[in-house]
Parts: sequence; C-alpha cells; structure tokens
Amino acid sequence: MAKKKTVHVTVTMAELLYDISNETYLRGRMADDGTNYRKVAYMFASMDADNRDKILRSVKRAFAEVKTAVAEYLDESALSADDILQDSPDDIALHLSMPGNYDEAATEGMAEAVHDYIRNTAVADWYLVTDKGDAADYATLAARAMQSLRNAVNRRCRPTRPATATKAQG
Repeated sequence: MAKKKTVHVTVTMAELLYDISNETYLRGRMADDGTNYRKVAYMFASMDADNRDKILRSVKRAFAEVKTAVAEYLDESALSADDILQDSPDDIALHLSMPGNYDEAATEGMAEAVHDYIRNTAVADWYLVTDKGDAADYATLAARAMQSLRNAVNRRCRPTRPATATKAQG
C-alpha cells in the first residue's frame, strides 16, 4: 500500500482580507456613474469595525464549507466547534492526509481554489446586503472555485511500472 502524502495548504488571512476589500473596491469603482456615490461607497467592504465582523463571519462560514468539502482527507481530530468570532483571526490552514498517488502538482491549484472560494463567498455575502445585483455573480464564482478545489483534491498520478530485474542469459 502506498504511503500517505501530507499536504499543507495555508491561506494568509491578511492577504485574504485585502483581496476581499480590493475586489469590492474595484467593483464599486466600475459601478460608479458619477451620480451614485452612496451606493458605490457601500459596495466597498473596508475593514472598519462596522464591516469587519460581517466579513469575518462570512470567511469563517466559507472555511467551514471548504473543510466539509475536503473532510475525507482532513487530518484533524476536532470533536467540538464554536461560533466565536475572533478579533484578529489566524491564517487559515488545512492539513490533509492524501493518498500516495495524489498528484502534488495540484497543490498550488488547491490553495488558490480555497482562497478564491472564501473570497468570492465573502464578497457574495457582502453584496447580499449592499448590492444584490452583483451577489449572484460572486456566488457563481464561488461555486466554480469549489469545483476547482474538488478537482484539485481528486487529482491522482498515473501508476508507474516497477523496474524489473533483467534475467541473466545463460
């Protein structure tokens, strides 16, 4: 039986929160028609105290969904969980115990898919409150990212034939 491969995927929280803010900023800038200042201002998910808790709650929920999607390979033994929202959340980390034939080339894609899923889910949640018209687009992007994550987790290497000893000719 092939030995298991340990895969660590880390999403840096500071990068994720920046990406959420930047995504909503850019989208708001594109929606600006010169007369809708208030709408555009609310589209921007800044990390102010008023907004941060909503965004962090969305991030926590999205990460829980990621863990459910990769639960078969998740290498953790937590039998309890809580709904406490931390003020300064830690980076997001997955520790997976993958089959020996897991295609390691898919690891980078897995990390990007986790980041994209969490970002797009948080933006969709944000826009459900501030800009319903764009919420569905980000939910669709999140669904695509989840599919990419599932594809990356299920990538396998082709088997190789073991080297055989050549027979001595007599």
